[in-house]
Amino acid sequence: MMHVDSSQSVERVSEVVALENVTKIYETRPGTIYALRNVSLVVREGVFLAVMGEGSPGKTTLLKCLSGEIEPSSGVVRRAPGSEDGRAPLVSWVSGPGGAGSVAAAVALGPRLLLADEASEESGAALRRAVKGHGVAAVMSTSAPTVAARADAVVFLRDGGVVDMVAGAGPEVISDCLERSGRSCQDRGRDVGHRGRGPEDPRRNCTDPSLS
Repeated sequence: MMHVDSSQSVERVSEVVALENVTKIYETRPGTIYALRNVSLVVREGVFLAVMGEGSPGKTTLLKCLSGEIEPSSGVVRRAPGSEDGRAPLVSWVSGPGGAGSVAAAVALGPRLLLADEASEESGAALRRAVKGHGVAAVMSTSAPTVAARADAVVFLRDGGVVDMVAGAGPEVISDCLERSGRSCQDRGRDVGHRGRGPEDPRRNCTDPSLS
């Protein structure tokens, strides 16, 4: 299990939402589906996170657990209050893939956390500006490394679990980490054994050991 704190690479700031060992299970006719598996994640003000993963790794479920729309099957979710006068919500969603206008509309509500599912290039850039200009937290899911590179850190999911994280990386490194995160544990082990993960090449050192 990997614990991810969004302040690992930035100054520690106020906690907005924290997930502790959160698991979400759906019972279906074919069997049990784990949408999230033992996810621990801390989201803080002034920090921008991206969530990635190949296939259906649980990105939307994670965002909805952060927003409170989905209650976990197990684990703990801690949420800070919204504004002191109760008029502003804790969380505001950016509608659809949206763009700058959708982000501006979400910011206008005065939330402490912005969420965007499958953010576009335009909305990713607007979220970056919102975090910098308003000090809010932001978490977006995306399938595009170029969009994810606008975030402070990228969290990678596989089968509902956090399997990797990289901070301050460009699209090439993020793309490599995304590819690694989609492989089986056996394949990842063979790759490490053959290529090594020396610190001289950041693409071979996607996982921050301080988050383990």
